Amino acid sequence: MTQGPAPAAAFRGFMALVLDMVRVDPDRRPTAEMLRWHRDLAGAVGVAPGRPATNQELLDGALRLKRAIDRTERALTAV
Repeated sequence: MTQGPAPAAAFRGFMALVLDMVRVDPDRRPTAEMLRWHRDLAGAVGVAPGRPATNQELLDGALRLKRAIDRTERALTAV
């Protein structure tokens, strides 16, 4: 049984979609699927997902996830 892609790989796809959504309509509410994806990624990296009400807030949350993923990867390579 597989676990799916690594959080960093899944994040790249997520971030591409979030950036496109913010470009089109930053004040629109994110879709339920994007919110679920955000929660899943946050859980995978051990970060509280928050409750983004707009695409812009989802982007802010995605940037927090990126920082957490970077910290995790640095910690793993430092060992």
